[in-house]
Amino acid sequence: MKLSMNLLKWCQKSSGRIKIFQSIALAVFIYLFCGLFFRQILQHSYFQQKSRQQSARRIIFPAARGNIYDRNGNILVENRPLFSLNLYLDELSEKFHREFAKRIKEYAKSGQKFNRTQVHTEAREFVVNELMGAANDILGKEIHVPGQKIDRHINQCAMLPMTILDDLSAEECEKLTDVLPVSSPLQIGVSLTRHHPNGALACHVLGYTVLAQNQHLRRENGDNVRTFAVREQVGKSGVEKCADHVLAGEVGYETWIVDHSGNKSILDEKANPRDGQSVYLSIDKDLQKAAEEALRPYAGSIIVMDVNSGEILALANSPSYDPNLLYPSISKATFNQISEKFGWLNQAMQGLFPMGSIFKLISAIAFVKSEKIDIHEKWSCTGVYQFNNKRLRCNNHPRGECVDLGLALGKSCNTYMFDRAFKVGHEPIAREAKNFGLDSKTEIELPYETEGMTIPDAAWKREHNLGNWLPGDTFNLAIGQGYVLTTPLNVCCFTAALAKNRYGIKPTIFKTEEKAVHGGEPCLCDEEHKFFVDALVSCVENYTGRKAKIDGLAIAGKTGTSQFRESGKKRNLAWFICFAPAYDPKIALTVLVREQAEGLNYYGGSHAAPIARKILLNYFKLN
Repeated sequence: MKLSMNLLKWCQKSSGRIKIFQSIALAVFIYLFCGLFFRQILQHSYFQQKSRQQSARRIIFPAARGNIYDRNGNILVENRPLFSLNLYLDELSEKFHREFAKRIKEYAKSGQKFNRTQVHTEAREFVVNELMGAANDILGKEIHVPGQKIDRHINQCAMLPMTILDDLSAEECEKLTDVLPVSSPLQIGVSLTRHHPNGALACHVLGYTVLAQNQHLRRENGDNVRTFAVREQVGKSGVEKCADHVLAGEVGYETWIVDHSGNKSILDEKANPRDGQSVYLSIDKDLQKAAEEALRPYAGSIIVMDVNSGEILALANSPSYDPNLLYPSISKATFNQISEKFGWLNQAMQGLFPMGSIFKLISAIAFVKSEKIDIHEKWSCTGVYQFNNKRLRCNNHPRGECVDLGLALGKSCNTYMFDRAFKVGHEPIAREAKNFGLDSKTEIELPYETEGMTIPDAAWKREHNLGNWLPGDTFNLAIGQGYVLTTPLNVCCFTAALAKNRYGIKPTIFKTEEKAVHGGEPCLCDEEHKFFVDALVSCVENYTGRKAKIDGLAIAGKTGTSQFRESGKKRNLAWFICFAPAYDPKIALTVLVREQAEGLNYYGGSHAAPIARKILLNYFKLN
C-alpha cells in the first residue's frame, strides 16, 4: 500500500514535469514556427532581393546619339562605326585556373615563397599574352597586355569585354575576321563614335563628346543590382553638351544571373536602348563655310544673325580645330596643339573686347535721347580736343573738319564724341549700353558663355576700388575704350536691335519659326531711327566703311578700331558691324579681327569691312 502511494506521488510529480517540458517544447516550436514564417513568408521578397543582388549583374548599353543638321537639313554631325579588338576574359577563366594551379605546384616544388595574388596576376598575364601572339602575327604588332591591367578590368568591370585595340582600320578588321575563329575569346567589337563630315566647320557651335565611364552606375528599378556600363559618348561642349539630353537617347540594359565564378549564366532581363533624337540648328552650312573661309587668314570672329527671329545663321571663330581628331579619345599631343593656338576658345561668346568706335552708336543714341544735343549742329574738329592740360587727338581728322552727328558717325570723329559726352555726362551713355544688354549674357543655348562683360559707371568704379569717376573716363566710355568690355555676340545682338529698332533681341542656335515681332520696346522713334540708318548707309557708301560697299545693296554699317593688350603688348582690334538691306533688314553681321603681332596695323575699315562684304555677297547671292 505504501509502495502504491509512493508510485502515485512519483507519477503525479512526473506528470507535472512532462507538462512543463511540453509547454517549453510548444513555446520553442511556436517561436521557431513564427521565425520561419517571418523569414519565409513575410521576408520572402527581402531575401529574394538579397539573393538577386548577390547573383545578378546588370550591363548598361548606351543608345546611338542623334544627328545634328543645319537649317536646310545638311548633316553636320553623325555617327560612324568604331571597330575594336576585344577580349572576353570570362571565357578564359578555366585557363586562368589551370595556369594558376600549375604555377602554385611549381613554386611549392621549388620551395620558393610566393604571393597568391601575384601568382594570379602572372597566370592571367601569361594566358592573355599567349593568346595575343596570334593577333600580333596577323596585325604585325607587338602588343603586350600587363597583368595589372587585366586584374583591374576583372575587379572593376568583369562583365564587359576588355578593349585591346581601339579604332581598327578596315584592313586590320578584314585580316582579323578571316583568321579569328567564332569561338575565340578575341573578337571584333563594333560601337559608334561621332563624325564631323565637314571637318572643322562650325566646331565651336557643334562642340564635341568624350567617352564617359560608368555614367549609369545607378539604382535601376531600385534593386541595387551591381551594374556595369559600356562607355558612352557624353557632350562636352557646344550643341553636343546643351542638347545632350535630346541627342543621347535612352540607355538599354541586360541583367544576367551569374555563376559562382561571376560568369554569365542566365539572361534574366533585357531592354533595348532607344536612339537619341536629331536636332536642327539655325546655322546655314554654306554661309558658315563662307564666313570661315573669309576669316581663315586672321584670328577673330564672325556672327551672322537673322534679325527677325534671332537665329544665328553663322558663327565662325579662328583659330579653330577639327573635332574628328578628338575621337575615339583626345591624345595629349592633340590637346596641347589646340591649346597652344587657343583653338578651344569660342571668341564670339567667351572673348571680352573693347568695342572702340562702334560704341559711338550707343553714345549717339544717348545724346539724342538726352535732348541736350542738336543732331544737326556743326562741330569744328581741329584734330585735337583740349581738356584742361590734356590734348586728345582725333585720328580720323588730323587737319580738322566741321561735322554734325551724322558725319561724326560716318567719319568716326572722336572730338565730336568727347565734346558731346562731356555735355551729356557718362550716366546716360552707360544706361543706354545696358539697355542694349551689352553688360550681360545673351542667354544663348550654348554652354560656357562668359559673364565678365563691363559697362562702367561711377558706381562700378567705386565698387572695384578704382577711385572716383573722372572726365577722362567719360571720354573713354564715349568711344568704347577704357573699361568697356563685351563679347562679339553681344555686339551682334546690339546690331540686330538697332536694325529692328527694338531692345531685347535674343539669339538662338536652334531653328525656330520666324517671329513677326522679335524683341522688346522700341529704341528710338521712327524719325530718329531713320536718321541713324541714313548715317550708317552713308558710312558705307562714302566714308570709313567703303570697303564693304556692294552696288545695288543698301548696307547700314559702322567701322571700329580699338586697342587691347595681349602678353603685355598693345594690339589693334578691327570691328565692322552692319545690317542689310538697310531699310528692310534681314540679317545683322558682326566681324572682329584681332591683330596677332605688332606693326600689322589692323583697322575696321581696311580689314574687317572687306570680310563683311564677302559674307554679304554670299548671303544675298550677288557674287
